[in-house]
Amino acid sequence: MQTIRVMTMVAVVIAAAFSQGCVERLAGEGMEAAMGPKAAYFEEKPLAAEKDHKALEAYKRFELGEVKNMTGKFMPPAFMTYLPAQFNAQLAKSDLPKEASGKTLAFRLSVIHYEAASTMDSAFGPFEEVVARVELVDKDTGQVIGQGVAISRSEKSVNLGPEKKAQGLAKALIKWASDYYPKPLEPQKK
Repeated sequence: MQTIRVMTMVAVVIAAAFSQGCVERLAGEGMEAAMGPKAAYFEEKPLAAEKDHKALEAYKRFELGEVKNMTGKFMPPAFMTYLPAQFNAQLAKSDLPKEASGKTLAFRLSVIHYEAASTMDSAFGPFEEVVARVELVDKDTGQVIGQGVAISRSEKSVNLGPEKKAQGLAKALIKWASDYYPKPLEPQKK
């Protein structure tokens, strides 16, 4: 009887050890489903010496300007459809102003890299990304006031596809503007 218990315990430990990858994948998929695709921006020409939350204070509108496909290869047409919708959705959730008129900042994009998941990715874990060169343009004057690169990356299957890559790119753009815009005042507690 003692031998059966020991053998059962050994079998359970072995099963747990081999299932660790599955548990990690499940946890990772859940986290990325909640957080959405990864998004980042990197400045080449910063808007200000520091992220002082005042560089874009004069702007009352933010919009997605021209978007060009410079990849030189296949990029799903759906991506170009999803990007404006995702930009507007991310803008709506942000603290940035959304006035009907006023000084406008436009994000002008050139998509320079688009990578969709391949069959090989299924074995090692999915990977998709889109990289865009971005110019922040004063719409009234046409002057480029900042430039850099925005990236959207999905490393879990829950965030694959052009809509999720568009969501990540939009998140990066809105974060960029938010980092240079005054923070809303906190309501005073009584």
